[in-house]
Amino acid sequence: MRIAIDYTPAIRQGAGIGRYTRSLVSAVAQRLGDDEELVLWYARDAEPEDPPSWDNGRVQLRRVPLPERVLTGAWHRLHAPVRLEHLIGSVDVVHGPDFVIPPTSAPAVVTIHDLSYIVTPEYAHPALRRYLMQAVPRALERAAGIIAVSETTAADLVEHYSAPRERITVIPNGVDPRFQPPAPDEIHRVHAQLEVRRPYFLTVGTIEPRKNHRTILTAFEKVYAAHPEVSLLIVGRHGWLADPIVADIDAAARKLPVRLLSRIDDRLLPGLYAGSTALVYPSWYEGFGLPVVEAMASGAAVITSDHGALAEVAGDAALLVPAGDADKLAEQMCRVLEDDALRDELVRRGRERAAQFTWEAAADAHLALYRRVRAER
Repeated sequence: MRIAIDYTPAIRQGAGIGRYTRSLVSAVAQRLGDDEELVLWYARDAEPEDPPSWDNGRVQLRRVPLPERVLTGAWHRLHAPVRLEHLIGSVDVVHGPDFVIPPTSAPAVVTIHDLSYIVTPEYAHPALRRYLMQAVPRALERAAGIIAVSETTAADLVEHYSAPRERITVIPNGVDPRFQPPAPDEIHRVHAQLEVRRPYFLTVGTIEPRKNHRTILTAFEKVYAAHPEVSLLIVGRHGWLADPIVADIDAAARKLPVRLLSRIDDRLLPGLYAGSTALVYPSWYEGFGLPVVEAMASGAAVITSDHGALAEVAGDAALLVPAGDADKLAEQMCRVLEDDALRDELVRRGRERAAQFTWEAAADAHLALYRRVRAER
């Protein structure tokens, strides 16, 4: 069975769907059956700088001779009937890991990560929202299988698109194996390299309205009034409408120990997570919330939103707060800062919870779905 996966997001996007695609492909490549191979196709202008390699000899990288913008326009805006097979040869199953699937005569599956562009449209880039409003319904209609990364996303698909629940397979994301509690010396090395001092609260995620940085800043000001020894570290690249949020962060940093790290090596994240008092992640909406389980796996306490996929993923291993309630958030931040026993219990529960999310399990579930849709063809 030849399984074709769109590898363009893995090259184009450092975090989010890019990380999902890279991690999934790496795990699937190691778990292929004897008669199975992967064909990873990517747009002409998305050439990987460091092409992945696997030593089982059954993974091919195929460059499509068209740039990503042309492919997107032709397939998902103009609906040009240029099938994927004309570009990469015959395949048995096609997987679109980023909301859409190309025209193909093979059975296809599509991953839907969230419906933020419908549920919280005010936090979605207008151009991206228009594109997804047009492309996702077509993908859902044509897909032989639909993957949702959480029960929350599955329920949203049923509610907003009337997608048949029996066609949706929930496959949670995994946690990269590098996210595990580092040794004390490693935490110290990371702190020294980034000039970070304990105690600090940490938030990780793209600087954009949906991540709710303003509530974090308001809450931290309240925490700092009671605990002037603590600081706030914000890690995240600039996203949509980042400028006014960055301006707020800069304004806060003039009177409070607040620091923004726009770009850091991902390899430093486990040390930052583990050294923090807690990860603070009160996002307005997520389809999964990977930083929550990455922090838990690294040995950090977590405070996150009390609704949707974040509450689902966190389970009973985090403190939950209403997303927009700065007073409640500050209260829980103070609790973790003041109560070592509480923090230790959250860390213990978090590690147990994170162990339930592995890319090996996700890869097995994906392969089972690929095999099923091919057999049902």
